[in-house]
Amino acid sequence: MENKKISLGDRYAEITVILITVIALIVGWVYKSGVENSSVPFNVEGIRAQAPKGWLQSEPAGDEILRTTDRTSSGFNTTYVLRKIPLAANTSAAQVASLLTLGHGQDLLAFRVLDQREVTVYGKAAYEISYVYVESNPNLTHKNIPSIVRGADYIYVNDNNAVVVSFWADEKSYDLNLARFHIFLQSISY
Repeated sequence: MENKKISLGDRYAEITVILITVIALIVGWVYKSGVENSSVPFNVEGIRAQAPKGWLQSEPAGDEILRTTDRTSSGFNTTYVLRKIPLAANTSAAQVASLLTLGHGQDLLAFRVLDQREVTVYGKAAYEISYVYVESNPNLTHKNIPSIVRGADYIYVNDNNAVVVSFWADEKSYDLNLARFHIFLQSISY
């Protein structure tokens, strides 16, 4: 058998290929993260936020001022809803939470509260409600299996208004989408 000698140029070529591959992967990951986390400014009724770019924004109804949905998510489409609810004087966040859970119980199929508590979110006092419900497609011509949806409402009481930020995602992708929701939640100011 002959021993092949690896030349110095061959070694540099192998190392160069490995380094270029690692650098390309890092640059690609940074670019992908930048695109996924890009946002557009939102400002309505004194409430400002950074809504996810590329998401579908529906026409708000009732007390909603923003409803944005990720059309590319699997199962139930991840949705953020921002509401401004007028309050009577001295209304607490816990009272608003009771009204919200009552409304969810009437509007959502198989609604169950998982947890509710007072929290501090990015330096702001809030009341958090975590829950789950079943979403089925009302169109009977589609053969879709109902989705289990996890949701969270964050209630901020400000003067005579409550600002309610809701997050809904398919139960299977809830934890994956939670980090992006917290970026949205951190961007909200009123």
